[in-house]
Amino acid sequence: MTRRLRAGRAAFGALGLATSVSLLSGCMYLSPTQTDVSYNGSNGTNATVGDLTLSGVLIVASSKGAPGALQGMVTNNSGSAIAVTVAIGSSTAQLSVPADTAVRLDGQASGNSTHTVGPVKVASTPAAPGAKTTVTFATAGTGNSPVVVPVLLPGQTSG
Repeated sequence: MTRRLRAGRAAFGALGLATSVSLLSGCMYLSPTQTDVSYNGSNGTNATVGDLTLSGVLIVASSKGAPGALQGMVTNNSGSAIAVTVAIGSSTAQLSVPADTAVRLDGQASGNSTHTVGPVKVASTPAAPGAKTTVTFATAGTGNSPVVVPVLLPGQTSG
């Protein structure tokens, strides 16, 4: 009888294990694959302006009307340099983004690249931190392209 009891316990344990594995693996069946879902991986805005890809663009400022700085990345996906005019309220900046290159808007080098642009400064931030405002990116090929970006306090940025 002890053998039968042990065999029954082993069978019951195997059944419990099989049930647990089946139930736990079913979670993946009901969840969407996250690599198929597009999302902003930072606080900033992503956009496309002609051959330019904007990534994580935002303004950092302490208050509405205070000086600020534009942050984010601009990638030129074309084979030639692109001249860009950036307008934020009454502030404008002229940038030249080299061909097939990604540059940061804060004036720092990006990765292994030695190309830099900016920094893009904002004389008077048009919106308070926590709100959004429009930044206009203009190129010869696209004309004016308004992009809505968040305004954040210093230290709130990520990504």
